[in-house]
Amino acid sequence: MQEFTGPSLSNYLLVLGFLSAMFIGFYYLKKNKHIISQKLNSKKRMKVSDVTILGQGDRALILNLDDKEYLFISGKNSGALLTEIKTNSKNKSTTLEKVFEKRLMNEKV
Repeated sequence: MQEFTGPSLSNYLLVLGFLSAMFIGFYYLKKNKHIISQKLNSKKRMKVSDVTILGQGDRALILNLDDKEYLFISGKNSGALLTEIKTNSKNKSTTLEKVFEKRLMNEKV
């Protein structure tokens, strides 16, 4: 009679240990993907921090380029507008409101 020569218990434990280590690694990557992607993309100069749809195909983006913020407004039927946003905390909202008002006035004309 021939003796059984299949995988032993230690082989099964080795495979289960490897698979559990893989699942733990994937779980860690899934939970920390934002931290990892920030480290990988840290050398990029331009980042889009916010996107807002204004309506009728118009879109507003806030771009960060070399530690300065820019407002970029583009649309299907109109040209693009790029404006630097000043960093004064008091005038920040009024500056953006004036830019939006100018853009809306130009479209009505």
